[in-house]
Amino acid sequence: MSVSDDNKRIAKNTMLLYIRMFFTMGVGFFTSRIVLDALGFVDYGIYNVVGGIVSTLAFINGSMAGATQRWITIALGKGNLSFLKKVFSIGLTAQLIIGVLIFIGLETVGLWYLYNYAVIPEERMNASFWVFQISVITATLGILNVPFTGAIMAHEKMGAFAAFSIIDVVMKLVICYALYVTNKDKLIVYSILLLITYLINFIIKQIYCFKKFEEARFKLGWDKEILKQMWSLAFWSMSGNLAYLGYTQGITLLINLFFGPTMNAAASIANQAGNIINQFSGNFQTAMNPQITKNYARENYIDMHNLVFRSAKFSYFLMLIFVVPLFFEANILLSIWLKEVPEHSVHFLRLGLFISMFMAVRNPLIVSAQANGDLKKYQFVVIPILLLVTPVSYVILKLGGIPETTSYVMLVVIIIAVFASAYMLRDMVKLNFKQFVNQVIFKITIVTFVAFILPTIVFVFMEEGFKRFFVLGVISALSCVYSIYKLGLTVTERIFIISMIKSKLRFKS
Repeated sequence: MSVSDDNKRIAKNTMLLYIRMFFTMGVGFFTSRIVLDALGFVDYGIYNVVGGIVSTLAFINGSMAGATQRWITIALGKGNLSFLKKVFSIGLTAQLIIGVLIFIGLETVGLWYLYNYAVIPEERMNASFWVFQISVITATLGILNVPFTGAIMAHEKMGAFAAFSIIDVVMKLVICYALYVTNKDKLIVYSILLLITYLINFIIKQIYCFKKFEEARFKLGWDKEILKQMWSLAFWSMSGNLAYLGYTQGITLLINLFFGPTMNAAASIANQAGNIINQFSGNFQTAMNPQITKNYARENYIDMHNLVFRSAKFSYFLMLIFVVPLFFEANILLSIWLKEVPEHSVHFLRLGLFISMFMAVRNPLIVSAQANGDLKKYQFVVIPILLLVTPVSYVILKLGGIPETTSYVMLVVIIIAVFASAYMLRDMVKLNFKQFVNQVIFKITIVTFVAFILPTIVFVFMEEGFKRFFVLGVISALSCVYSIYKLGLTVTERIFIISMIKSKLRFKS
């Protein structure tokens, strides 16, 4: 398949994922408010506590899901159908093993925690028990669904992926209505209806995969060597996820220790805003990632490296368009969003936006490392760097540092991790480190500097208010687009962008 065809597929898939994102975000905001109103604060809190217990022990499944999808994508890249069928059946076996282990863990450790440590009103313990059991079944369905979801993503069927998500969201709207008309225990009814939603989605996905993909069959397989490599990849991926959890939660605890819960609220608001911005680059990267892995499987390193550079750079640029106006007008935006803006929120938000952008730059490098499959050396270098965030922040705060110290430290550490990740990929996927610095780091630095010039002038010379907010938004968008196109893109990449836009226009027509 030609590079042009790959570009068209990436463009189409990106658009489909954005449609999915806007729809699910919009409906999600609505349904969360409805469910909270229907259940009440106590039952809504109980559901989140019980769900938290289940998701905590199911954490390992996320890493195994990535390993399974990686192997399916590698098999597709090699174009070997018999190997693909073998990988899928082995992945299904691995998920079944995980499902059994997590089920046992939840029904022992999870249930023990629920009855001994979870703070739940006595009169709601019976309902909590049934919610827990239903949640365990729901989690098990999700675990068994992993190879099928992995097949959809590996085959780059983002239209189907988006459709399944939209069906899921629509069914949750029906649940909202049901909660208002039922006279039964709303907490239990909500859990049962969510289980039915997951079950319907599970069945639809199986039928789709069975019809579309030859490898997608409920057939267990066993290959000691492949399973060993799957478990190894999952283990080291999970180590990276735990490191991320460690330094993010470590920062939360440090802020609480030195400044109290009010400052935690300020940092949390910045994190929420960052997560929303991350979705814009995340959708683009989701469309790019299978191509990166497939090109590695074909040993087509030149195309793979070009995709990695583009994914890192374009993701940064895409976020920059939103970040520049947010950076300058953070105060007014937070005032619109919140009734009362916690002190330091603006500074946390501004730093958090840059942290998110550099994490987006690093994500394609992580995908490249996962494509190689041997993460041991990579994680041995990167994880200690990431874990520096907490002790360095502690020392600076102990010496009298300001609350935003934690964000400054994280930004510096993430940038170091970007360089370390790229350096480690020299041997893993033959990535040219110097080329990465020149084509990605140098370009995003120049573009960022130039893109900020005009908005800074507007910010300094205009009075704060909605007029400046509007003018700065327009100037920021024009400044970013011009800087990106003229300074950030090569001639080939300009052609790539134009082809993506044309593909989207043709798709819409």
